[in-house]
Amino acid sequence: MKKNILFLQILSFISITSCSVSSNNIVYPSQNLIIRFNDHVNQEQINKLNQKNGIKSFELISKELNIIDIKTDTKNIEQIKSIYQNNKLVKYVTPDAKLSLFPFKASAVDSNFKIKDLSFEPNDPLYQSQWNATAIEANKAWAITTGSSNVTVAVIDSGVDPNHPDLKNNLLPLIDIWSESGQDDIFKTSTGLSIDYIGRDGNGHGTHVSGIIGAMINNSIGIAGISSSVKILPIKSANYAGDTYASVITKAIIRAIDEGAKVINISIGGPKADGTKALQDAVELAISKGIVISCAVGNESDRSKGIITEVTVPAAYSGVLAVGATTEFGKVANYSNGGSEVSLTAPGGFGAIGEGRKIYSTWPTYKTYFGYTENIVGPYAAISGTSMSSPHVAGVAALIFSKEPNLSAQKVRVRILSTTISPPITGFDQASGYGQLNAYNALIKNTDDKN
Repeated sequence: MKKNILFLQILSFISITSCSVSSNNIVYPSQNLIIRFNDHVNQEQINKLNQKNGIKSFELISKELNIIDIKTDTKNIEQIKSIYQNNKLVKYVTPDAKLSLFPFKASAVDSNFKIKDLSFEPNDPLYQSQWNATAIEANKAWAITTGSSNVTVAVIDSGVDPNHPDLKNNLLPLIDIWSESGQDDIFKTSTGLSIDYIGRDGNGHGTHVSGIIGAMINNSIGIAGISSSVKILPIKSANYAGDTYASVITKAIIRAIDEGAKVINISIGGPKADGTKALQDAVELAISKGIVISCAVGNESDRSKGIITEVTVPAAYSGVLAVGATTEFGKVANYSNGGSEVSLTAPGGFGAIGEGRKIYSTWPTYKTYFGYTENIVGPYAAISGTSMSSPHVAGVAALIFSKEPNLSAQKVRVRILSTTISPPITGFDQASGYGQLNAYNALIKNTDDKN
């Protein structure tokens, strides 16, 4: 029986460290307001209104969307918000919501690990531990394509190790939106050292996600990325602890559009809130520009206890591929969030006893926040979470664009959803969406529907 999925809501999200956000604990920067003006309003009008209300510091987030970020005194923020809300030039005003990387479980990987009897292609030593690649039949897809350098995948995350040996040849110059937004990224160790992570990944999460998508293949080191010949555009949008704001992610999406990305991966998120309206507008703009967005649904569930947390934003937005997690045994992971917005699942690794292994990928070659606090050191690490699931989908989208560069983003999304391995229940369900990602099927089948 055919199931029409052409108008399915496809969603996105990011997941990273020990700084998860509860839907009952929304935090806003004390002085920030996000303002979108009506389309006909010009910069001169905006400047005059800001000057009239004593706003001396503001930043243009998107010229096309007419969105700015203003900083005001904490004491009169509600008054300023009311003034702008009641002005005919203004479309909406919201506070700036706090988002974060999702909590994850990490383990170090022995950098001296070698396979004695290599019986698989590619020749990357850790490939034998990449159960996730074979689970989506990436090994079969690679016989068709490993990607194209003409395709750019933007990774909106905690940054990247720009000198990682398994990544550096596929990396475009890092864009540090976190720093551009006036934020520092200095971690103070227990011994009093101040470690500055500006311009690089201070967490590790972004490097891990980037490796899943684009680690080099057949280079006799480390792992094999799902789309190992594409270009990765790392856009740093969170600090070493995984903290960020909706305004920062909004700016990152706009930058990804400007830089010509065909695919965006976001493994960051938070609860649906008033302060994420501009973020939703940016997502919609990217989709309208022909960009595929893949996002993690979040890791806050405990399915063994019947606790299923709703999909976070931006994964819950229409048009995004919202990706849940499956384990080594093909089951929905215990931590994976659920709901009607879930589009599909991909390997994310274990979250409870008996769920198998984590996901092996790249990790910074220098000491990160987790190196100091959890003794997790690179150049490789094993992590689990929906943050790891989403880049599998982003990687497959990049493979499709590489093989069929003239395909529209909508057709790429439909291709991915219509070629999944079906979930236990025929059709759609709120845990696994339309089923688990299959890279090989997505390259060889050009159907727009499931059979």
